[in-house]
Amino acid sequence: MTDALRGGGATPGALHIVSTPIGNLADLSPRAAAVLREVGLIVAEDTRVSRPLLASIGVQTEVTALPGFDESDRVAPIIARLQAGTAVALISDAGTPLVSDPGGTLVSAAVAAGIRVIPIPGASALLAAVVAAGVTGPRWSFEGFLPRSGGDRAKVLGSIAADERGTVIYESGPRVAATLGDLARVCGEERPGAVCRELTKLHEEIRRGTLGALAAAASEGEIDPRGEFVIVVGAQEIASLPAFDDPEGPYLAARALVERAVTAGESRSAAIRRIAMLWGLERRRLWNLAHEDAAPEGVDDER
Repeated sequence: MTDALRGGGATPGALHIVSTPIGNLADLSPRAAAVLREVGLIVAEDTRVSRPLLASIGVQTEVTALPGFDESDRVAPIIARLQAGTAVALISDAGTPLVSDPGGTLVSAAVAAGIRVIPIPGASALLAAVVAAGVTGPRWSFEGFLPRSGGDRAKVLGSIAADERGTVIYESGPRVAATLGDLARVCGEERPGAVCRELTKLHEEIRRGTLGALAAAASEGEIDPRGEFVIVVGAQEIASLPAFDDPEGPYLAARALVERAVTAGESRSAAIRRIAMLWGLERRRLWNLAHEDAAPEGVDDER
């Protein structure tokens, strides 16, 4: 077994996806530090952000930027370096690359070129929030940053409301109050949640409660809007839905989720199709149930 496979440094001609700290510099793993010291090129989201971290561990390696807005145009020279045998490390400003950060185009190009891709695990705001929130449940989904407005945002919010799993969302400080308000309105004010602010940093804060209470706290200024945020929507309380051993139970529960999705702005027909597929239900049966008490919304085609 080679040193690299045992957890040593860089491998020539390989692309190393290196996780960096999300706040606390002590979270950089010894393996990550060894790789960053040994590669011939470091590809960073923003060199201005990465240089202080690299300097703190004595790294003087060549660094090039790979910003998300210009990623495609900068990939080819990096692939050429890899094919020539240079060990390359990919890092983002904080946490694990590609998790709501640039790098996907580079990794896909490396895979297509037959270049070895080696993950160097480490800090992740996503996982830190999941394990600390205490409301996510054993199965959960990750949405990253929500669409800011319009039909795309309504569609995603409706999907979160319909999903019995927990959901993890990234959000900027100025938008936290509005997003919590939308989540409480669509998912229900009593659904559990958590707001994680400045994870691993000096002013780390994790606030748990119902989505309604969290939304109220944010709107009233009780949650400091400064810093980086992760919002966790808790798993559905299945006990509060109609019993699934009742043949009508799943359909009654699904109808409630259809109504939440419609409230969020999704069309009734789209919500019915999506939730029926998600839950494995007969679409026509759910369609009939969801229209029993629904107000007319114009011409609505179940097809």
